[in-house]
Amino acid sequence: MKNIYLIGDSIRYGSTVGNSPGYGIYVQELLRGRANVCGPDDNCRFAQYTLRYLHNWASEVDTASIDVVHWNNGLWDVLRIMGDDPLTPVDAYRELLGRVYRRIRRLFPNAKVIFATSTAVLEEGAEPDFKRYNADIMAYNRAACDLMNALQVEINDLYEITENYGESLHSDWVHFNETGCRLIADRVAAAVMK
Repeated sequence: MKNIYLIGDSIRYGSTVGNSPGYGIYVQELLRGRANVCGPDDNCRFAQYTLRYLHNWASEVDTASIDVVHWNNGLWDVLRIMGDDPLTPVDAYRELLGRVYRRIRRLFPNAKVIFATSTAVLEEGAEPDFKRYNADIMAYNRAACDLMNALQVEINDLYEITENYGESLHSDWVHFNETGCRLIADRVAAAVMK
């Protein structure tokens, strides 16, 4: 049986804000009996947070046995707090993704790596001092995809499938409800089992 390791923010992990289950539990459900699916018991947040904690999370699994690492960062990196610029400047984001990628290769030496783009948001639901813009998400996704293409890393485009998800698939302006999470899980499961 294959061993899959999922790294990602609250879109994967779930969130009590918005009461979102995250797609991770549904990937486990979809692949039960075909693959062991695990990941950090943590919201992997922004790229620098993942870089800092990846070795801690990896110490909890047999990293040599992992066949696929499916990973994303981005929604925290584009976050604008109190009218400021994005938390992580786009050039720093790209550099950090490169460092995370090298860390994944070192910690999970036998794994294929798949990078997932950040999902779209419903901008009109944002709080005044806590914003994400789809234009930023698309720009950061482009920077990430340019890097992943240069590194020959497969890309799972989750933005493409979520950009037209309306309120009926969201639990709040950023997160997805069970149906939305299940649709994303279908895409992730298909990508990791290729």
